[in-house]
Amino acid sequence: MFAVATRRAAANTTAPAFFSNRSGKVSVLIFSRSQSRIFRSRRFKMAGLHQQQTPAAIVTTGTLDTDYTKWSQDALISRIRHLETSLSESPLSSSETKQPLAIIPNPTAKPDFDFNRYTSRLIALKFAYIGGPYQGLEFHFGSDTPLPTVEEKLFEALLKARLVPPRTYYNPDGSVDTTQVFTSGGNSGIEDVGKWIDLEAWEYTKCGRTDRGVSAFGQVVGVRVRSNRPKSKKEEEILGEDAIVEDAEDKVTPRSPVERQRPPPQEDEIPEFDDKDELPYVTILNRLLPSTIRVLAWCPNPPENFSARFNCQARTYHYFFTNPPAPHNPGEPPRLLDVDAMKVAAKYYEGLHDFRNLCKIDASKQLTNFKRRVEEADIVKVGGVTPVFSSSPDTDPEGMLARRPEMYYFKLTGSAFLWHQVRHMVAILFLVGQRLEKPEVVQRLLDVQEMPTKPFYNMADDRPLVLWDCLFDEKDVKWVYPELDRAKPNSREDVIGSLWELWHNSNMDAMLSGGLLAMVYGQQALLSKSDSVDNGSSSDVEESKKNKKKKGRDSTWIVDGSPAQTSFGKYVEIVKRGRMESVEVINRKFAARKSEEWRQKWSVEAKRERGIGDMTDYDHDE
Repeated sequence: MFAVATRRAAANTTAPAFFSNRSGKVSVLIFSRSQSRIFRSRRFKMAGLHQQQTPAAIVTTGTLDTDYTKWSQDALISRIRHLETSLSESPLSSSETKQPLAIIPNPTAKPDFDFNRYTSRLIALKFAYIGGPYQGLEFHFGSDTPLPTVEEKLFEALLKARLVPPRTYYNPDGSVDTTQVFTSGGNSGIEDVGKWIDLEAWEYTKCGRTDRGVSAFGQVVGVRVRSNRPKSKKEEEILGEDAIVEDAEDKVTPRSPVERQRPPPQEDEIPEFDDKDELPYVTILNRLLPSTIRVLAWCPNPPENFSARFNCQARTYHYFFTNPPAPHNPGEPPRLLDVDAMKVAAKYYEGLHDFRNLCKIDASKQLTNFKRRVEEADIVKVGGVTPVFSSSPDTDPEGMLARRPEMYYFKLTGSAFLWHQVRHMVAILFLVGQRLEKPEVVQRLLDVQEMPTKPFYNMADDRPLVLWDCLFDEKDVKWVYPELDRAKPNSREDVIGSLWELWHNSNMDAMLSGGLLAMVYGQQALLSKSDSVDNGSSSDVEESKKNKKKKGRDSTWIVDGSPAQTSFGKYVEIVKRGRMESVEVINRKFAARKSEEWRQKWSVEAKRERGIGDMTDYDHDE
């Protein structure tokens, strides 16, 4: 056994294995461990070999014969013992064993982005989005949503483009947390984006809030972003001073990067700058945003202390619907909405009214003032745009699809709106259009003396609603639209090209679904006509229709703007329905569930956001 082990050691060991600093140690360890099992064996100890001493010729510092095949058994054992003793007496130092491996910096890695080297400017952005893929506009801090929000995607794009600085975090020792916020690769999201949002430092404001499913074609936000404008001499001097003392100052009173870089220079020190040389904000953001969110324009110089919410003079909403709103059975006339009656009812909305019966009560806001002014309310027919159906004598023998549904929209313009106000107003108009209510029901709902509490009824669907435009004073807010870039047609940042792609895909879906609907409708019409012939005389058919009509009197189909109509029992007029509790009771019950600390905090924050003492007119837009 020992001879075999010796041959293995001789075959697997070379001279450098004993004398080089690194490879030698590893080789010796491997050799000594494999042989130690033999040396500790019972046969080896019985032979008394383990008690022999190391020959002097082996341990001297002279030249050593490394041809171990010529060594005797005693010499090999002595050599192994000598090396093991040397290793045990000279262990690796604690610094060598515990010190972590040094990370060699990548010479090609980009240095941390320093926002202090750039100026910033407050701008306004006008953008549009399709609401279907998103959980509304507003980002929800500290809570997960089934779908991303529009602001979440917007904030990710602003951060990835380094147009806004991420929130600064500090370690316990006062140093800045340099955790990387920016992820690599195209449109990949930023992990835990809420951690890096700093709305106060960004001076971020938004015009109108939209809920899940609601789209916007003229949404506006204000935000302070990085600029190409050169620094003034005063800013350069301050930046140089900050470079010396910023560490000491930050440990005492930490400041955001925007606050450090924004000492207001004197007017005569601001260098001349042409906005044409500014960063292409529209192009940059559209390159990073999904195709269902498009930045349309930007305003270079909004008024001082600009707020997209409070500087907005009016907001316009469009709610689209078809007439008829639902398909009808072959051989029966379509159930059309009374558009003229809806027009009359819509006009009753105009003016200053209390809309508490036409909104959803948000008890968390503790609202007591529900008066809002509506500048315009009307029903408008969409010209030249109708649902796509293919009709032919083969698929539509009665020509029912030739009378295609018409498209309309409810146009509403006002200075501010309550939560779900627009969708409640549309729901009442649909009841009027179905002739279930008279137009004057609007007047009764607006009369809080006659109807102080809200009746129970469902609001309209969210998908057809669009925040069409946000209107500002043209002298204060002048929009700059990007020039068409013919060098990059249909690219991601090309607004027209990307919107054309979105429209094209949607139009193809409409064409296919419309053709399928026409085919199935024609088949049903033929079957219906065939059944009427096979089932007997025309009098029998008429009797069957009367029975169906009589049966339908006990149920009512309610139009709510969605594709699927909802069936209810016998219809009850709005004024005869049950009522909700009063606003005062709802607010009082909600506040009672909250602590005194919450009530005081809410009162202070609400007043600070509005900038005035009266917090009862705090808006929560649609």
